Amino acid sequence: MSTGTNKKIILLTPSMSKGGAEKQLLKIALHLKTKGYTVKIVSLKPIDEFNGAIAKSGLPVLFLKSWKGNLIANLRELYREFSEFKPAVVIAFMFIAIIFARIMKYHFGYKLISSIRISVLPAKWYLPFNVTSGDDVIVYNSAGSRQQFEKRYPRLKTGMVIHNEISIPARPLATAAKTDTFTWVCIGHFRWNKDYHTLFKAIARISADNFRVLIIGELNGAAWPELMLQELGLAGKVQLLGFVQEPEIHLAAADAFVLSSFSEGMPNATLEAMALAKPVVVTDIEGNRELVDASGAGLLNRQQDDQDLASCMTKIMAMSAEERVLMGERGRAYVMQNFNEEGIMRQWVNILERF
Repeated sequence: MSTGTNKKIILLTPSMSKGGAEKQLLKIALHLKTKGYTVKIVSLKPIDEFNGAIAKSGLPVLFLKSWKGNLIANLRELYREFSEFKPAVVIAFMFIAIIFARIMKYHFGYKLISSIRISVLPAKWYLPFNVTSGDDVIVYNSAGSRQQFEKRYPRLKTGMVIHNEISIPARPLATAAKTDTFTWVCIGHFRWNKDYHTLFKAIARISADNFRVLIIGELNGAAWPELMLQELGLAGKVQLLGFVQEPEIHLAAADAFVLSSFSEGMPNATLEAMALAKPVVVTDIEGNRELVDASGAGLLNRQQDDQDLASCMTKIMAMSAEERVLMGERGRAYVMQNFNEEGIMRQWVNILERF
């Protein structure tokens, strides 16, 4: 298909949950709109956790229905949308959206930018991902994820790295008055890769009494977190806050940030903590290692090792306030230099200008 002056772009996503990938997709869509592109978001599921922010932005968005009982209707709606909109480029975020975009490209002939956010391909997507193709550009959000994914799947087209863009406050946000209780914040929906089991067991290992852990993230109806906290005797130590509209308020008031994921690309939550000058304790996996090794913003713990995670958290709490401030400021400086909006968005526009 000859795109000519066609500047129509569809951003295809599994849902508009308020996760790191979806936040990046929305930021990209808003930026491209300011640059004169005609942009539309298509969500494969009827999930919108942005509480009206998308509609207020003026971005058109199509939410498909639940696929249970609506398979044919959703496929027809998707085909109709692409036929009428006639995108020159589709940017697909995450594996199921990439698979759909690859299949439809055979008919519609647009250019396809596939954004891979983690280095581990879930088993349920392994076969359809490997039997489809058609990416014109593959974008990873960390060098570590790119290296590991391309090593596992050498048939893929060689990709490039564009980091996540992080909104960096001009100065640290005002925080609540400090108390003698050390406050940790963890941000992440209760999904398979976040490994909250290891975090809960690590917290139970810590002998100190004067700390608490606030966990911000959608439980998606899961009952086991509350049950596990009760079994471990952590009901008063850990607070499950669920989905929070402005998690940065809690993060700004915290002493440190922790994340126990065993699979991540370049985690937004960690970057946001660093932008607020918080020391971090995160799992030693590709994206986290890339951040911590380069910035010196915190400590890495071994994957799925609750004893090592407890040890790292204890070390942070045992530091002097001055040491933690220094660690946090190193992280903030690194994020400001490498994840600022102007530089990241310029890279996305440069890709589109090729087409």
